[in-house]
Amino acid sequence: MAYSRAALVACLLAMRAGFAARGPTVSTAAAAASATTCDAADPYDTLPDDAALQACLDAYDWILLKPPDRPGYFGYVISQTLKLRHDHILLTTADNPRKVTLVASPDLTEPLLRVSTANDYEISFIRFDGNRESRKVRDKPCDTSHDFRNVELSGNRFHVRYVDSLRAPCGSGMVVGGANDFEIVDSLFYDNGRQPEEANGTAGLWADGLTVFGCTRSAVRDNVFWDNSDVDLGVNGGDRCAVYRNTISHSWKYAFAGLVAGDPSRSGGEFSDNLVTSDYNLLGFGIVVGCHPWGACSGGYASNLSVHDNHALGAVVNLAVDGLNGGRVENNTASGAQGDRVLNCNLSADYTAGHVVNLSSLQRGFLNRTFDAGSFCQP
Repeated sequence: MAYSRAALVACLLAMRAGFAARGPTVSTAAAAASATTCDAADPYDTLPDDAALQACLDAYDWILLKPPDRPGYFGYVISQTLKLRHDHILLTTADNPRKVTLVASPDLTEPLLRVSTANDYEISFIRFDGNRESRKVRDKPCDTSHDFRNVELSGNRFHVRYVDSLRAPCGSGMVVGGANDFEIVDSLFYDNGRQPEEANGTAGLWADGLTVFGCTRSAVRDNVFWDNSDVDLGVNGGDRCAVYRNTISHSWKYAFAGLVAGDPSRSGGEFSDNLVTSDYNLLGFGIVVGCHPWGACSGGYASNLSVHDNHALGAVVNLAVDGLNGGRVENNTASGAQGDRVLNCNLSADYTAGHVVNLSSLQRGFLNRTFDAGSFCQP
């Protein structure tokens, strides 16, 4: 379907007005930004669209893709990873707030989208569908050389909003690394990866919802996560990193943890007003401060975190502070611990603390317990 010039101009003006209303962001100064609806790509068939989409991404500043407007919508099929290669790109829908779908082809062996050389971009109103059950790699575990995540982002001053990421075969729905001054807001991350009981006993098919390796001067807020299979939201922290008002729930798929705050690679970060809930034995940890339960942390300590006013309900261990040097943990609520499926342990508890030093504040009422590999929840 072709969009008239008048309709395209109206869409651009509406988006520009929206950007102005919420403050400076990508392309706000680009009064003469080039734009396309990329009509060479057709979301109403099952043929690959990545070559046409990549040509549009390389040639234009604003790529306004078609959401469903009639029966037969399949989504844009991605058989080779899309890449943002220049600054100030806007990748979004042509009909806000209706979302566009990018769906992985069965043959795709890399992410749907990768950004490694761009800054000042925005990705919004896009649904990244990893198409796990149809992928040829669906039963191949992720490792250091094979990671079938949906999206990889890096760069400075970017915005991700109103995005969905779902059905990644393993790894993560979205990974952010090498990035500063960004925001991820009002987005959905769900049903990524599988536990062995879903995959005929095959291990290593786990996936996070959103994995952030550092968020200096950045925000992860107002997002919703459910039924991912590794960690729903893992943020290493960083100076002026803000992680707040995110909601995490588990009602049918197990994960090792809902929110993991901090690891030894970053210092700082504020985690507040997040809500984590779980049905019986579907979430090992609700909230983990530090990452001692994971061997990859090598016993290192997160540092100078502020973790306050969060709420965890129904996990095996609702709040665990394990591996924190400096900072404060206060005014969090944890209740209704249940089950016995948690890393390196089989005992439920609402609130535990261990391997904690130099804190300015640690709320009372904890059990002295650690979860290091091999420790079996030792006091």
